[in-house]
Amino acid sequence: MSSGFATNGLYWCAEAPLQPSQPTILFVHASWMSSSMWEETTQSLSSTLSNTNLVRVDLNGHGKTTQGRKEYTLWDQAQDVLDLVDKLNLSNIIVAAISMGTMIALRMALLSQTKLTGLILLSANASAASEAHKIGFPQLRDIWTSTPSPSEAIMNGAILAWGGNTDVNSPRAQRIRDDWIQRHSGKENIDPTLEAMMERESLLGRLGEIRVPVLLVHGEDDRTYPVADAEDIQRALVNAGYVSLEVLEGEGHILVYLRESEDVTGLIRGFANRHQGFSLDS
Repeated sequence: MSSGFATNGLYWCAEAPLQPSQPTILFVHASWMSSSMWEETTQSLSSTLSNTNLVRVDLNGHGKTTQGRKEYTLWDQAQDVLDLVDKLNLSNIIVAAISMGTMIALRMALLSQTKLTGLILLSANASAASEAHKIGFPQLRDIWTSTPSPSEAIMNGAILAWGGNTDVNSPRAQRIRDDWIQRHSGKENIDPTLEAMMERESLLGRLGEIRVPVLLVHGEDDRTYPVADAEDIQRALVNAGYVSLEVLEGEGHILVYLRESEDVTGLIRGFANRHQGFSLDS
């Protein structure tokens, strides 16, 4: 594995030493998570995607990125990831993103499509924040930060709110709780991302500008962003050339990290092979 920090402070890691001449899949995580949520996926892909850079990034305010921006919008996050791509001299890039990461990936495409050759969007949303989220998320933040460490009850409640058949006693759920406890540092750590999420504008009216192929993967029982959100995106991508929506039966919001994700890995592998001519060993 190789890793480092860009001049803008973003931490990145890759499954193998970077080869700028080779194609890249760049993985963008969800809010209040980190690049570690993609670890199982990238390790699985590394055995079947040869000659491919598999790069994960920690966004501002997340994971090992502690020296980046302290205040930011989703557009700032997108630009910083594009700047990281430039610093690493990467090209022929498919962005694979989940939840908040999809909002950043879409903004990356709108800022600079010439650097991207495809988008893989899991649990995606391109709308403005709903009124329910604008009320509910700050309330959750207040409860979350009211104790020195978030309580197990509030963390389990957050996980169950994603939908799907989730076992909060599983090792995967425990790993998420451990990550949340480790990064817990009060409202000053949560508020910049919360504000960026709640103040975002809808992109649906601009998605016709995107001209790269797109794969949408969504959980049937996603209670954070329902399947209708992905269908809205699919309809709006009128110039992408190729748009596919895969709905996973019975699944909730986080389609990696909380579950065995070989099916998602297979969809990523197939999309990359189809649209970028990635070299496959299998």
